[in-house]
Amino acid sequence: MSVFAVLPWVLSALTLTSMWLAGSKSLWAWYIGIPIQALWLILDIHYEAWGLIPIAVALTFIYARNLRKWRQEATS
Repeated sequence: MSVFAVLPWVLSALTLTSMWLAGSKSLWAWYIGIPIQALWLILDIHYEAWGLIPIAVALTFIYARNLRKWRQEATS
């Protein structure tokens, strides 16, 4: 079995974990979520799933935005 056969399952689990952590107000949500989006992007390109690239890019920006907002609130 290739890495690319298992990777979607692993990335899905990690994405769900990061969302769970976000709901628990853990900063780890963003530290897991942002790198996972880069891996989703690689997977999308590998499978030529061009329609999934916009969501990977958008989620990367959303994760980064939320991390920045949480950091600002923590220092206020």
